[in-house]
Amino acid sequence: MLIPFIKMHAQGNDFVILDGFESAQTDLVKLAIEVCKPHFGIGADGLVLIKPSAGYDGRMVIYNSDGSTAEMCGSALRCVTHLLFQKTGKTEMLIETESGVKKGKITGNGETVEVNIGRAISVEDNISVEGQAGSLIDVGNLHYVVYANDLSDDPHLKYGWAIEHNPHFPKTVNVQYTQKINEDRIVLKIWENACGPTLACGTGACSAVAVGRKHYGLSDTVTVQMPGGEVVIKYDSIDDSYWLCGGVKEAFRGEYLWKI
Repeated sequence: MLIPFIKMHAQGNDFVILDGFESAQTDLVKLAIEVCKPHFGIGADGLVLIKPSAGYDGRMVIYNSDGSTAEMCGSALRCVTHLLFQKTGKTEMLIETESGVKKGKITGNGETVEVNIGRAISVEDNISVEGQAGSLIDVGNLHYVVYANDLSDDPHLKYGWAIEHNPHFPKTVNVQYTQKINEDRIVLKIWENACGPTLACGTGACSAVAVGRKHYGLSDTVTVQMPGGEVVIKYDSIDDSYWLCGGVKEAFRGEYLWKI
């Protein structure tokens, strides 16, 4: 079977995207593991399916590179928003996800994609896990956010896996190590649940800004510098939500040979 796909990324957080793919014969868990493998498959942080949705512009389903499902991914949501814009011409849309319906819009002559992640809910504040002081935030998925004075020794690589799987949490979590540069800029290093270190994480950026606004004097609009590039996070006081803003890029399209 030949499966048409689109390879996209948002600041290096990359995905294999299947638009409208349906096959009862396909084991999507196995497919996700296979296509996401670097060198052996296409290589990606996750597999994303765009499905039809009754009453909305589309539905996004995400599989991590280990085959597990993800409730939410801000980077993938921006990629899906851009693909739906190309397909329909609509500059504003509503997309179903496992964590609810999300708003997406296209700005800046089509170059910038903005998605509303929703509220950042503080689950636990000022706790310590693996000796790392931080806060647990829910933005549709769980993030443990640690603020540090220096990230040059890559603490996410040292502590990421242990924090992700720590029994203190009800389920595995994402880990965000954050350094404040000034009130308008932070640096982020990422350990993603089920993926390990990644170049970017949209919901992670929102989580880090939410913690920074509460405890570290960040402003309502913050540039987040990640290994793969920058995004801007905007706090919306009207509904207490966060907008994730940045560019996305389509790398290539192709067909994947899947042996049933």
